[in-house]
Amino acid sequence: MSYKETQELVALPAHIEALEKEQREIASALGQVEIYQDPGRLRDVQIRADAVSAALAATYARWEALEEKAASTAVDS
Repeated sequence: MSYKETQELVALPAHIEALEKEQREIASALGQVEIYQDPGRLRDVQIRADAVSAALAATYARWEALEEKAASTAVDS
């Protein structure tokens, strides 16, 4: 594994935590009646919810790939 990949792997848990926090905040916002009274705001929040979900899925996939690479590198050493 390269130094850059190692640093990325170290940083991923904090990035995932931030995305999950934002996802919880979005879910909370969508649970409030007021948001449904503002269609523009609702649309924006739903778009962001989709983006966060996609980013979270991609980040988990990247984390898994780097973990596998790290394990493979450790076995090869």
